[in-house]
Parts: sequence; C-alpha cells; structure tokens
Amino acid sequence: MKSGAEDFEKITYNNRQFEVLILPFTVKGKQKLLRIIFKDITRFVHLESELLKRNKELIIMSTLSNAFISTENMDYVIEDLLDKVLLITDFTIGWLMLKEGEAFKLMSSRGISAEFHKSIEGGLLDAICNDADKTGEPLYIIESSGISKNILMRKEGIFSLIAIPLFSGKLHAGYLFLANSNKQTESFDFDIVSLLALVGNHVSLILGKLKLFQETKRLSITDSLTGLYNRRYFYKHIDIEIARSKRYGNAFSVMLFDIDNFKRINDTYGHQAGDIVLQGLAKILLTVSRETDIVVRYGGEEFIVILPVTAEDEAFALAERIKNTVEETVFTLNDSENVNITLSGGIASFPLSASDSKALLYAADSALYSAKEAGKNKIICFKGKINEKSIQKTSKP
Repeated sequence: MKSGAEDFEKITYNNRQFEVLILPFTVKGKQKLLRIIFKDITRFVHLESELLKRNKELIIMSTLSNAFISTENMDYVIEDLLDKVLLITDFTIGWLMLKEGEAFKLMSSRGISAEFHKSIEGGLLDAICNDADKTGEPLYIIESSGISKNILMRKEGIFSLIAIPLFSGKLHAGYLFLANSNKQTESFDFDIVSLLALVGNHVSLILGKLKLFQETKRLSITDSLTGLYNRRYFYKHIDIEIARSKRYGNAFSVMLFDIDNFKRINDTYGHQAGDIVLQGLAKILLTVSRETDIVVRYGGEEFIVILPVTAEDEAFALAERIKNTVEETVFTLNDSENVNITLSGGIASFPLSASDSKALLYAADSALYSAKEAGKNKIICFKGKINEKSIQKTSKP
C-alpha cells in the first residue's frame, strides 16, 4: 500500500492486523534513524470483509431475483438461475435436480460431459441426495475422499462438490449441485458456505414463487371437477390451432360430446352421482384420446376434444371409439348403485366445415344437434361449410 513516496506494509501479529510505515531519518545524506509507525487496522479489515460479504449477498439477491422477473417459463428460469449461480459463486460446474415423487430429475446442467449427464439421469447421485436428506443441513459437502471413491466423478475431474437442498415451503424440492475441477478448492471457508446457503434460500424462494404462479395459471384454465381444460382455455387454444393450420396447411378437427339424458341421472341419483359420471367420462376421454389432443369440459355435460392435424374421417373413427368405450363402461355411483350412459357427438373440421373458430364451434354444435335428433348415442359429421357471416344470417328472425 502506498501513500505518496511512502511504502506501507501489512503484517499480522497475535491474530491482529497492522499497517506498518517505515520512515528513515537521514543526516547529511547518511541514514541515522528509522521511525516505525504501527497502525492497528484489524477492525477496518473486518469491516471491509463484512462489507464485501454484504455486497456479495446483495449481488446474489439482485441477480437471482431478476431470473424470475424476466419470465415465468419454468425451463427458462431454471436455466437462467443455474447460469447466474455459477457466475456469482465462481464455480465452474453445476446442475439442478428437482424431486418428482421419490426420485430426482435432472433439470439443467453446466460444465459436465454427456456421459456424466446421462449417469446423473440414471441415478448416480441418488445415494448422495438421500444421505443429504438425512442430515437436514443447509449444505452437504462431499469431501475429496468421498469423490475419489466415485469413478465417474473422478473421471469427470471433479475435486469439490456441494449439494444445496432446495425447498418449496417446508417440502424438500430438490438439490442444486456446485462443483469445481480445481484442486485448490477442495475445502470451503465459512464465508463461502454461508453465501452458498443464501444462494440455496433464494433459489428455493424463486422456485416456490414460480410453482405458485404455474399452479395459479393452471387453475385459471382447468375445470375444478374433472381437471380438464376449461372453456377459457378452449377459446384461446382454438385460435392458435387455426393459425397453425393456416400456416402449415394441415386440417384439424373438433369433437363436441354431450351425455345423453344426463338430467335423469341427476334427478334420480343426485348431483353427487352426476359429478361421479362427469369425472369418469373425463378419464375415458383422456385415456382414449391421443397425447396431442386437447380435452376440454366445455360446460355442464358437454365436452370438446381438439384434434390437431386430424382430418374428418380420422376424427370420426376416434369419436366412435370413445362412444363405444363409454357405452361399455359401468359407472359405480356407490356401494349398491351403478349406471350406464351413452354419448352423442358432433364433428367439424377446419377448413372443411368452417373458415373461423366461431363457425367451427357452430358446425360441431349443429352436428351434435343432428345426432340428438337422430335418436342419440350417435356420431355425426357436419356437412357443408359455414363462416361467421352465414351464422349471423341464419340467426336473424
């Protein structure tokens, strides 16, 4: 440390730190005396260290918080979080695992080989995660002696590894692993450990907020009784499907189903029995439909299925399969009462049946009405093509 032409040196003595200034006195060009000044800077060094630590904590909080503010997309936030954690902690390797049931799923990784990535997905670290669970500590440090026993870690060049538990409320949600390939970082001092514990707290908080946001969003677009998508989601998604169909030139179809004589079930057995039937039908629709299909409870006893990249004949075959499955199913209402139901369905396809979303729904509803008029327990495809203007004309008195 320098002040003008004077040199200051820092020394440590008896666990205290000093700045030492040596001033030579000269007489007629000859050095006669040395003046030595000691300044106890222990308190200032501690304050400086504390300020640096607090500054690092603020950087951590600010940096990690921005990951959530920028987007609510789960995958993107996790990727961004991991990048930011590595940046502010000076680790070179990291991966994040979230709990799914009793297993841990690798969500994101940095600095590891494809082989090691595959090994993690295969359960390489499950034992470590389970051991860390038992400790209940905010950090679980795997020492070099433990790493040396793991051939894959040693092959990966990992010399230090920390597992930071993540929580969603009081529930254990996963682990953030941080590692280095530098032999000099085999041990960690108290400040690093406390900062990493802070990182774990903030990552947990952000993941908790993200999960809450996603759950709120899910509830806004799903039916509380059946768990299917609701009418709100249908109107949003049907426009997306039409835009996709126009862009790629693919047809898609919608199936509109209605439970025949559903009022009779409610009147005979009660509304609770009606709910059981609705829930049972929802399960059948999800089971028989394909993974790409969008199953919606449109309202009451009406259900809609959006079939992407599906022509009318394919939609009809699937609708018949659903109708037959429902007809063969016995719905158990209670210990002593069972009931059978039938479905009527209407099918409309884009662009064959309609040129816009409103007309497409109108066409499916018209086909459903025809199925009801024809004696119920039938599937009918809409014939012809309509648009919103023709609907308005037919609606006029």
